Formats: sequence, C-alpha cells, structure tokens
Amino acid sequence: MIRVRSLLIFAAMATIAALGCQSMATTSAKLRNQEGNYELAIKLAKEALAKDSKDAEAHFQLGVSYSYLDSVALAYEHFMTAKKLDEKKTADVDNNIQSNFAKHYKLGQSSFNRLDMKTAATEFEMATKANPTQAVAYYNLAVAYQRLAVADSTLHQKSLAAADKVLELSNPTESNYIKALQVAGRELVALHREEEAEKRFKRLIEEDPASYKVIEDIGMAELEQRSYKSAAIFLKLAAEARSKVDAEDAKVYYNIGVSLYNLRKEDSSRIDEAITYYQKALEITPDDTDTVFNILVAYAAKEDWSNGAQWGEKYVAINPADANGWKLLARSYTELGEKDKAAEAVKRYEMLKQQ
Repeated sequence: MIRVRSLLIFAAMATIAALGCQSMATTSAKLRNQEGNYELAIKLAKEALAKDSKDAEAHFQLGVSYSYLDSVALAYEHFMTAKKLDEKKTADVDNNIQSNFAKHYKLGQSSFNRLDMKTAATEFEMATKANPTQAVAYYNLAVAYQRLAVADSTLHQKSLAAADKVLELSNPTESNYIKALQVAGRELVALHREEEAEKRFKRLIEEDPASYKVIEDIGMAELEQRSYKSAAIFLKLAAEARSKVDAEDAKVYYNIGVSLYNLRKEDSSRIDEAITYYQKALEITPDDTDTVFNILVAYAAKEDWSNGAQWGEKYVAINPADANGWKLLARSYTELGEKDKAAEAVKRYEMLKQQ
C-alpha cells in the first residue's frame, strides 16, 4: 500500500510539472475564451501575467480574446510574445495572425471594389495592425488614402506614410515597391515637397537607371493634371535616367518642353529652357511638326521675331496646310518690317481659313 501511494504522489507531481507555468487563472482564461466570455478571459489572463509575465499560454489567450474583440494590434503583440516564449506555439500563433489579417484585408478589398474608400481605408489599416509585416496592406491603404485626399487634403500625409512603409518592408524587385514609389512621389508633390521627391528619385536613378518608366509615369500623370512644375521635375529625371541607358525618347523631351513653356508666366526664362528641350526632341525626330510648331510659338511668346520667322518658314515647309503656321509667320514678318513676305503669308492664311 505504501508503495502504491508513493506512485500516485509521483504521478500527480509529474502532471503538475507537465503543466509548466500554466496557472489556474490561465486555464480559466482559456475556458472563458471557449465560452465566448472574452472580457473575463482578458481579466483572468492579465491576473496570470501579473504573477508570471513569461506565461506563454496567458499571452496566447490574450491574443485570442483581443482577436475576437477586434483589437488586432493587441492580439498581434500578445501572439508574438507567446511565440517568443514558447516556440511550440509558432504554428498556432501564425495561423491566428494570418486569420486576423485576412479578415480585414478581404473586407478592405470588398469596400475598395465598391468604391467605398472610407471603409476600405479603415479595413486596410486594421489589416496593417493585424500583421504589420505585410507590405500589401500598406500599399492598399496608401491608395485608399490617396483617393480620399481628393476631398480631404490632410490625408496626403497618411497616404505618404503608408507608401513609405511599403518601401521599408519590400525591395525594388517587388511590384508593390514600384507602385508604392509612384504613390510616394505623387503625394510628395501634393504636399508641395517637390525637392524631396526629386532627391528620392535621384537616388533611384543612381541605383537603377533602367527604372525610368516609374518616374516617367509620375511625370506624365502630373502633366495630365496640369501640375507643370512637378511634371517638369519628374520628366527631367526620367530623361536623365533614359540617357544613362541609351534609351532617349523624343516624346519625353517634348513633354518637358510643354511643361516648362506652361511655367513661363511665373518665370519667363522657362521659355528658353522649353526651346532647348524641344530642340533635343528634334535631334531624335527631325521635322516633327508638333515640335517645330511649339518652337515657333515659343519664339513668338518671347517676341523673338527673327527666330520666329526662321522657325515659321521651317514649319510651313513641312506642314503647309496649317493656317496657324502662316498666321504666326505673317506676324513675324510684320514685326521684322518685311511687308511683302508678310502680305504673302497673310494671303496663304486667309485662303486656308476659307477652306
């Protein structure tokens, strides 16, 4: 009998040892979670941690409770602590974190597809809190904020912060990195921080000049929005990157010229700079009618009638059916005092206008 009793005591001690650090409060917290009483489960798990801060199961149960209560940031914190304290919990922790992330990410996608950007931003932000290591949620959050910033300019900063988080978590070989870089560039412009944007993309050119398309797309988007200053900045950077990889493009130079010309009212020197870029475009595509015409217009704008006549003659030679070319040429001749040539140009202009 004495021997049997000793064995029972040993078995009981072995069971206690197997439970490790799990206290009665921790066990109770687990049961309350199973019952759906999450507030009480949190209270009990915290009591357990007050006695032993390294109780992995208590942290895990807190993660479960907070998950059900949608306090996903706290859930993530406690799940990660549980995994750190007990590697055996790795699979369960990862599954729970992924479940929280997927729930809010999918809700965000659904709202985005319905064009409900406010709800989409809320859900994507929850997804970033559920798992702060997932760059894709930050990218979608950045885009949602960017859309909302059309009506609320204070959200440009939030969009930029989310885009920067993508850049921190990913690398240039990933698609979201490039797209986030574009978002960041546009948001810096919206925040009137063009010089900072220029510095960022300068670094990109130095590291990977072949990525000029990213910068070029931003410049074209800005040009379409008539944001000429930022369009000029990005398109110049794109042109610089293209030149480094022998991929110069006349359209890029042309669009730089357009951007600069449209800045002439605030800085008249922009006209000469625009002409320089138009001429760069002509070096690649000689006699392009649009480019030649824009140079003619630029010289007329600065009242340089000698060059105006020269480029007017060139333009009507390659595009004689355009009445506007003859009109500007007539003006140039008139200002130069060449009455006969002016009269002939006016005659051609009037004839074409009647057709």
